[in-house]
Formats: sequence, structure tokens, C-alpha cells
Amino acid sequence: MTLTHPLAVVLVAISVWWLSTGLVLAMVNRSDGPRGRGLVLMGLMTIVGAFGFGLMLWGAQEPTVLGSYLGFFGALLVWAWHEAAFLAGILTGRRTGECPPGLTGFRRFRAAWEAVSDHEIAILVTAIALWLALEGSANLFGLAAFGLLWGMRISAKLVIFLGAPHAISELMPKGIRHLKSYFKTDRMTPLFPIFLALAAGIFAVLVVGANRATQAHSVVGHTLLATFMALAIVEHLVLVLPVSDTALWRWAMARQDRGNLAIRPVADGVSALKEGGPVSGPHAAWTTIGHDTIGKRKD
Repeated sequence: MTLTHPLAVVLVAISVWWLSTGLVLAMVNRSDGPRGRGLVLMGLMTIVGAFGFGLMLWGAQEPTVLGSYLGFFGALLVWAWHEAAFLAGILTGRRTGECPPGLTGFRRFRAAWEAVSDHEIAILVTAIALWLALEGSANLFGLAAFGLLWGMRISAKLVIFLGAPHAISELMPKGIRHLKSYFKTDRMTPLFPIFLALAAGIFAVLVVGANRATQAHSVVGHTLLATFMALAIVEHLVLVLPVSDTALWRWAMARQDRGNLAIRPVADGVSALKEGGPVSGPHAAWTTIGHDTIGKRKD
């Protein structure tokens, strides 16, 4: 089975999603502590992001299977920079404390925006820069991958803000735990089916695109995007269903957090792994790399 076979492409995408999300989480958790560790982390991730940008430039000039893979992997590395900066609490927003009690409606939305605005603006600037750098290239699947990651991250954040019963997780790094106070976990937003339907529609379009593609690089590119879209849909479902994502990336948690999780007693007949509740990766945020790694609790 070659790397152009649809099953191989799907397996590669899932493996990269799982591994990249875990690696970013592991590096962020191990950088917690003295400020110097955070600077080392971001120095390393800046090199990784620059390498990813180079891969995107290279892949964009190659209307080949290799070009589609290079663009896709490059987009993930660029996204990893943003995820690391966000999860470490280095690039979030000017409001660094918890949500003031009693805020509702637009005031609550404004407070939540101020808590993440710097990061969202940084992604927007990156997206514009990538568009200008890659516009008119022969292979734009890398740019499409970055756009998909961005779009599904926004979708996940809106669902979490509007209402997701299981939107807080044991995987949430210390640097952004104050953001839990902005989540609405007492009910599921009635808009969730709409978000899910839109995501399913995009997934269907990508699957049709892969089936209709006549060039190998287009088949691979569409299949990579469709797989990540499917993973994003699963990550959205995890926000509202009583299932746990902790087991997938337990190895990426800080040693102390793993220990606390292991000794937590069983409550209400549900194991500690399911208490109160991404990636990514990128989910996503956690939404990880493809999603925010923001999981679950009950208020």
C-alpha cells in the first residue's frame, strides 16, 4: 500500500494528529515553571514554525503527492507554534484573570474576547501572510489545511462559549486554566446542531472532491483535509458527550497531573478518567493541534 492509497492517507493524518497534539501538550507541560523554560519552548517552536512555513512554500510549488504532504505537514507545524504559545499562556489576551462574576450577554462575550484576542489576531495575521505568500501557487492544500484548522478552532471556541456540558478537561495546561471561567457548561447550546451540520457539509464536500479528483496530489490533498475534518467533528462531539479524551494523551501530561489523576477516587460510578468529561492538536484548541485541548468539568 503506497502513500497515495486513501487508507494510507487517512492513517497518516490520524497518526500525525495524535502525535503532534501530544508532543505540543508534553512540551507545554514540561515548560511550566521558571519563565526561562517558556522562552526556551517558544524559541524551539519558532524554529519549528519557520521550518513549517518553508515546507508550505516548497509544497505549494509542487503539484505532486509529495507537495500535498509537505504543505499539509508544514501547515501543522505553523499551527503548532500558535498552539504552544496559547496553551503555555504566553499569547492569549490582555485579560489574564478569570471572568468577572455576573457577566451576561455581550459583556460576557467581550470579556471572553479580551481573554483570547491577542492569539486570535496573531492567527489572522499569519493567515493573511500565508495567503499573500502562497497565492497563485500550483498546490494550495497546505493553505487549505491551515484555513480548516483555523475555522474549526473558531467553531469549537464558539460552542464552548455558548454552551458545551463537557468542555473542560484534565489535559488543560496550567497557563490557560483561568479560561475555564469563561466556558458555559450548564447546558448545550441549541446552535450546536447547526455547527455540526456545517462541519458535516464541509466534510462531505471534501470527500466528494477526493472521489472526483483525477490527479494524485489532489486525491491525497482532499483526503488529508477530509480526515482532519472528520477528527474535528469528533472533537466537537467530545465537547458535549460524557466521554474522556484524557486516555489518548495521558502520556503528554505533567507527571504530577498524571499522579493526581491516578489516585483520584471513583465518584458516582464514573471513573476518574471521565470526571467532568480534544487536540488538536491542533486538535484545537485542543482545540489541538487540530483542536483546543480544553476539556471537561461540571460547574
